[in-house]
Amino acid sequence: MKKYEVTVTNIGEMAQKFFGQKIIVLFSKKEMPLEMQDISIMHSGGELAEDVKTGDKLYLGSRAYIVTAVGEKANNNLRLMGHVCLKFDGKSTSEMPGDIHLKGNEPLAIDIGEKIIIENAQ
Repeated sequence: MKKYEVTVTNIGEMAQKFFGQKIIVLFSKKEMPLEMQDISIMHSGGELAEDVKTGDKLYLGSRAYIVTAVGEKANNNLRLMGHVCLKFDGKSTSEMPGDIHLKGNEPLAIDIGEKIIIENAQ
């Protein structure tokens, strides 16, 4: 079951520099603070049907990742602002309250028009 689905609408000028640090900062376009625009991946906004949990799958376009940790505020931030920091480090404990940690072998990339989808663990 899909928990969340959005489409990438814009990529901030500096956002891809965070790819080297294995980080993606997400914001829905309408909730994006101006000061975050350069470093963020903006998306269409969507409704979070169910909390993101460890073991869920996250897709960036066709690339798949497994959720390894979810910060205590990540689900609420995703619901209210479409905001979360995705960290592709496979950690089992969240460093910051708004982080979602992921593991996977796919290269970290995203393009305008691609979907970001979160699904239940199967």
